[in-house]
Amino acid sequence: MFRRSRIPAFAILAACVLAVSACANTSTSKRSTPAPKAAPTGAFDPTRPVTLALLAPSSAENAGAAQLGQAIANAGRMAMVDLNDQLVSLRVYDTAGRPETARAAMNQALKDGAKIILGPLFASNTKAIAAPAAEKGVKIISFSTDSSIAGGPIYLSGFLPEMESRRITSFARAKGFGNIGVFYPRIPAGQLALKGAQVGAGPSLTVQTGFERTEAGIVSGAQEFARSVRANGARALFVPESGQALAFIMAKLGEQGLNSGFQYLGHGQWNTRSTLKARGARSGWFPAPDPAAMKAFVSKYRRAYGSVPPPLAVLGYDAVQIAGQMLLEARSTGSRDPFGAPALTRPQGFSGAVGPIRFGPDGLGERGLSILQVGEAIFDTIDPAPIAFGLGS
Repeated sequence: MFRRSRIPAFAILAACVLAVSACANTSTSKRSTPAPKAAPTGAFDPTRPVTLALLAPSSAENAGAAQLGQAIANAGRMAMVDLNDQLVSLRVYDTAGRPETARAAMNQALKDGAKIILGPLFASNTKAIAAPAAEKGVKIISFSTDSSIAGGPIYLSGFLPEMESRRITSFARAKGFGNIGVFYPRIPAGQLALKGAQVGAGPSLTVQTGFERTEAGIVSGAQEFARSVRANGARALFVPESGQALAFIMAKLGEQGLNSGFQYLGHGQWNTRSTLKARGARSGWFPAPDPAAMKAFVSKYRRAYGSVPPPLAVLGYDAVQIAGQMLLEARSTGSRDPFGAPALTRPQGFSGAVGPIRFGPDGLGERGLSILQVGEAIFDTIDPAPIAFGLGS
């Protein structure tokens, strides 16, 4: 029996859509970020002040990016209040959303004594600061979702599409779906969704059909997908699309007879009002941050700043909290390198505003996500996000 919590589907749960479109570039090539040999960060003295640097596009030309940058910075400051550590200070640097400005901000942060870099938001900006960070032995907790840039000094804290896909397909497999099909767009985000599904479903992923993201491409792709689904007996169907494209796809799959008797699966971008209106998506499952925790974060931010933040503002809050938790552990264990790779990749991960997060040795971040089900007018939580990652999980 599923545990249910009924959460309204309102605007604060919609902005994970930005994670792919705003923070990633279009590259799907193998990660190739240079990883110069890191210089020692120096011995850590737990009695001396520590400076954290947060890079955000607060004055970006794009109004949405600027608003998000300002909210990320505000959330970082809010996290500092909760951290309540008199030896830790946070300095915020404006990247303006441009690589050259991000690099200048990074250089200034290093001059100011920053021990770790939190941000920036965009993949291109993160790549621009990778080399100087590596030369100084300073780690970067980037807000990007472009996994091609991870590695070396870069750790990604964004909501990664491949991790969302892994979560939903592994959940379906655990619920007894031994044959899973994926119908994905042949675009970078679709390729990442396929990659995550291959990991999450494993041998249960029996159908993999890509389509061109045009009306004709979807129609012909739906026909091919339906034939493969019937031939392989797939019963859970993963469709990593959203908005109008999702509605059109669901209609075409329905015309091919893929409606009743199938369990549809989605990714984080299903977490919008438009999914509730997509015929055929009803009762579908998708991953998302814990709705109750997100609601609590938004309420807390609103009390502090008098406005409702974009939900991705949690990235700024979490980055500061992660740094604070690493410092706390270093003080308790006597570590001389609080922000080193062993600290960042600890198996239990870290506590974030909307659930746990941990980093792998490859720099990719994994977040603890809930599974929601599409209802008539709301999303129901049918599998809660984990409270924490276990040491062996």
